[in-house]
Amino acid sequence: MAPDRPRRRVVWPLTSLVTAVLLLLFARFSAVDIFPLRLVSGPRTPISNAAAFETCSWKTLQSHTALLDVPPIARSDFIARQRVLASALRAARIDAFVAEPSASSTYYANISAAFHLSERPFLMIIDSDASFSYLVPQFEIGRINVESQHMVFDGDTEKAAIPWAEEENPYAVLAHRLSPRKRIMVDEHLRHMIAGGLEAVGIEVVPMSDEVRRLRTVKTESEIAILKGINGFTRQLVRALQGCLHVGLTQEDVVDTGRALFARAGVEEGFWAIALFGPWAAYPHGGKSGAVLRENEFVLIDIGSQLHGYGSDVTRTILPPGGVVSDELMEIWQTVRRAQTAGFEKMRPNETCRSADAASRIPVKEQGYGPYYTHRLGHGLGLEVHEHPYLNGANHERLAAGVVVTNEPGIYVTNEQAKELGKSEGFGVRLEDPILVTENGGVPLTGRRAESPWDP
Repeated sequence: MAPDRPRRRVVWPLTSLVTAVLLLLFARFSAVDIFPLRLVSGPRTPISNAAAFETCSWKTLQSHTALLDVPPIARSDFIARQRVLASALRAARIDAFVAEPSASSTYYANISAAFHLSERPFLMIIDSDASFSYLVPQFEIGRINVESQHMVFDGDTEKAAIPWAEEENPYAVLAHRLSPRKRIMVDEHLRHMIAGGLEAVGIEVVPMSDEVRRLRTVKTESEIAILKGINGFTRQLVRALQGCLHVGLTQEDVVDTGRALFARAGVEEGFWAIALFGPWAAYPHGGKSGAVLRENEFVLIDIGSQLHGYGSDVTRTILPPGGVVSDELMEIWQTVRRAQTAGFEKMRPNETCRSADAASRIPVKEQGYGPYYTHRLGHGLGLEVHEHPYLNGANHERLAAGVVVTNEPGIYVTNEQAKELGKSEGFGVRLEDPILVTENGGVPLTGRRAESPWDP
C-alpha cells in the first residue's frame, strides 16, 4: 500500500463550479458521452448487467468448490519420477537428461515452467543414477534458489548447484562436471541455442525418445485426481454460466465472468477461454469480438484453468434457459455428440490415435458434414493444455491405459459456406471432455458428458 500523502485543500472558482454542474447535467440527460472520442471495441454491456451475470453464476457454482479439494503432487512422487527416468536413461545408454524450465522440469522436479528464460542457460540435469543438479548463472544463484525454492530432489541444494561465472562458457562448465559422461538426452522443449551450445563443447546430444515422452503421458492416480478435480469444476462452471445466460450479453462478458468465477474459487492461474455466439462459432478459435447474444442462438464456450499446474479443457455448445434453435441445428448438435461417443469407444489400450479420430468422423460423414469437421479429434492433457499424444489421422501411436486425452469433435459452417448449402446463416458446434483411457473405453474426467444444449 502506498504511503498517505498530505492533502491539499482545493478551492474551486465559482465559474468552474458552474461549468462542472452544467457538464454533469448534460451528461445525465444527453444520449451521448461527454467525451465523444472514447473508443470501444464493440457493444458494451451495462456494468450492472455483467455483474448480475457473475453473481447469478457464482450462486450456482460456489457449492461445487469442494471438487478442487485435491492434494498436490507429493514429494515422494517427484522422487519416484526421477528414478523412473533414470532407469529409462540407463536402458537407452544415456548419461543424463537435460531440460530448461518447462512442463518436463515441473513434472520431474517441480521447477515452474513459468520461469523466465534468457540467453543465460538455467538447466535441470537428472543423471542416469537419479542424481539431480542444475546449471545456474553464478550471480543468479540467490534469486533462483528463492524462486525455485520448491524444487524437489534428494540432496543438498548448494551441492546440486553447478554455478558458472560470466567469464566462463556455461556449457564447458557443465561438460566438466559431467565428465567422462558425455551422452545427453534433451527435453523436447529445449531451445536450439542450448542444444547447439552443448554440442559445441563435445557433448553428444540425443533428442527426447518416445519412451521417455510416454513417462509423462501415462498419468498416476495423483495426477488423475487433480485432473478430475479441475475438469469437474470447469464443467460445473459452464453449467453455472448456462443457467444465467441471457440475450444482450457479449462474448467478452462470458469470458470475463469465467475468469472471475475461477478467481473466486482460487484457481484463476492458467485461465483461458473462448466464447462464440451463433455464426462466429464457425471459427473454432474465434476471431470476432463484441458480438452480442441474440434470441435463440447457440453459445460455444471452450474454457479452462489450472489446479496444481494441471489443466482443464472443456467445451460445450449451449442455449440459455428457454432458448430454442431449429430442428436442423439440434440434429447437428446430436451428430456431434454421436461423433464424441464413437471416439470414446476407441479410447482403449492399443487402439491408435488415428483410429479414434477416424471413428469420430463416421457419424459426421453420414450426415453430409464430413468436410466441415476441420480439426483433429483431440490431444493429450496434463501439465500442458496440449501435449502428447495427438489424436489425428496421421498418428499411428497406440493409446495406453492411464493416458488422458481430449475428445472434441465439431462441425463448423461459415456464413459463406452456409449460402452454398442453401442455409441462411453459419454455425459451429463442438463438445469436448477430457477423458481417461481405460480397458472399457473413455471415462470423462468432467464427471459427465453433455446431455443437451440445456444440460451441459
